[in-house]
Amino acid sequence: MSNEQKVSGLIDLLCFLVVGARELVNEPKIYGPMRLMEASQRLTGLAEDCDIRHELLAEVSRRIGAFPLDALPEGEEEFIHFMDDLIVLLASWVRDH
Repeated sequence: MSNEQKVSGLIDLLCFLVVGARELVNEPKIYGPMRLMEASQRLTGLAEDCDIRHELLAEVSRRIGAFPLDALPEGEEEFIHFMDDLIVLLASWVRDH
Protein backbone atom coordinates (compact mmCIF):
# COMPACT_ATOMS: atom_id res chain seq x y z
CA MET A 1 0.00 0.00 0.00
CA SER A 2 1.42 3.35 -0.99
CA ASN A 3 1.80 6.24 1.43
CA GLU A 4 -0.92 8.12 -0.48
CA GLN A 5 -3.31 5.18 0.02
CA LYS A 6 -2.47 5.06 3.73
CA VAL A 7 -3.16 8.78 4.10
CA SER A 8 -6.39 8.38 2.15
CA GLY A 9 -7.48 5.55 4.46
CA LEU A 10 -6.72 7.63 7.56
CA ILE A 11 -8.60 10.63 6.17
CA ASP A 12 -11.56 8.39 5.32
CA LEU A 13 -11.63 7.08 8.89
CA LEU A 14 -11.28 10.60 10.28
CA CYS A 15 -14.20 11.80 8.15
CA PHE A 16 -16.31 8.87 9.32
CA LEU A 17 -15.58 9.73 12.96
CA VAL A 18 -16.19 13.47 12.66
CA VAL A 19 -19.38 13.17 10.61
CA GLY A 20 -20.56 10.34 12.85
CA ALA A 21 -19.97 12.47 15.95
CA ARG A 22 -22.06 15.26 14.46
CA GLU A 23 -24.87 12.92 13.43
CA LEU A 24 -25.04 11.43 16.91
CA VAL A 25 -26.47 14.65 18.27
CA ASN A 26 -29.84 13.72 16.74
CA GLU A 27 -29.65 9.91 16.67
CA PRO A 28 -30.64 7.25 19.22
CA LYS A 29 -28.15 6.59 22.02
CA ILE A 30 -27.23 3.09 20.74
CA TYR A 31 -25.87 4.54 17.50
CA GLY A 32 -22.77 5.87 19.31
CA PRO A 33 -21.48 2.42 20.28
CA MET A 34 -22.47 1.09 16.84
CA ARG A 35 -20.41 3.78 15.12
CA LEU A 36 -17.44 3.14 17.40
CA MET A 37 -17.57 -0.58 16.58
CA GLU A 38 -17.67 0.25 12.88
CA ALA A 39 -14.73 2.63 13.34
CA SER A 40 -12.85 -0.14 15.18
CA GLN A 41 -13.51 -2.48 12.26
CA ARG A 42 -12.26 0.13 9.81
CA LEU A 43 -9.16 0.71 11.94
CA THR A 44 -8.25 -2.98 11.99
CA GLY A 45 -8.81 -3.10 8.22
CA LEU A 46 -6.57 -0.08 7.73
CA ALA A 47 -3.87 -1.68 9.87
CA GLU A 48 -4.01 -4.79 7.70
CA ASP A 49 -3.87 -2.69 4.53
CA CYS A 50 -0.72 -1.05 5.96
CA ASP A 51 0.81 -4.52 6.46
CA ILE A 52 0.40 -4.37 10.22
CA ARG A 53 -0.47 -7.93 11.13
CA HIS A 54 -1.26 -9.03 14.66
CA GLU A 55 -3.32 -11.89 16.03
CA LEU A 56 -5.29 -9.63 18.38
CA LEU A 57 -6.19 -7.17 15.61
CA ALA A 58 -7.26 -10.06 13.39
CA GLU A 59 -9.44 -11.55 16.14
CA VAL A 60 -11.09 -8.21 16.94
CA SER A 61 -11.75 -7.65 13.24
CA ARG A 62 -13.21 -11.14 12.87
CA ARG A 63 -15.52 -10.72 15.87
CA ILE A 64 -16.79 -7.31 14.85
CA GLY A 65 -17.28 -8.49 11.27
CA ALA A 66 -19.35 -11.44 12.50
CA PHE A 67 -21.69 -9.32 14.64
CA PRO A 68 -24.83 -8.12 12.84
CA LEU A 69 -24.58 -4.38 13.56
CA ASP A 70 -27.46 -3.77 11.18
CA ALA A 71 -29.74 -5.67 13.61
CA LEU A 72 -29.54 -2.82 16.11
CA PRO A 73 -31.21 -1.27 18.00
CA GLU A 74 -33.52 -4.32 18.34
CA GLY A 75 -30.64 -6.50 19.59
CA GLU A 76 -29.28 -3.94 22.04
CA GLU A 77 -28.78 -6.38 24.95
CA GLU A 78 -26.91 -8.81 22.71
CA PHE A 79 -24.76 -5.93 21.45
CA ILE A 80 -23.87 -4.91 25.01
CA HIS A 81 -22.87 -8.51 25.77
CA PHE A 82 -20.82 -8.58 22.55
CA MET A 83 -18.96 -5.40 23.56
CA ASP A 84 -18.33 -6.79 27.06
CA ASP A 85 -16.82 -9.95 25.56
CA LEU A 86 -14.61 -7.86 23.27
CA ILE A 87 -13.42 -5.83 26.26
CA VAL A 88 -12.52 -9.04 28.11
CA LEU A 89 -10.49 -10.19 25.09
CA LEU A 90 -8.62 -6.87 24.90
CA ALA A 91 -8.09 -6.60 28.66
CA SER A 92 -6.75 -10.16 28.80
CA TRP A 93 -4.27 -9.38 26.05
CA VAL A 94 -3.13 -6.16 27.78
CA ARG A 95 -2.77 -7.97 31.11
CA ASP A 96 -0.71 -10.77 29.55
CA HIS A 97 1.57 -8.52 27.51
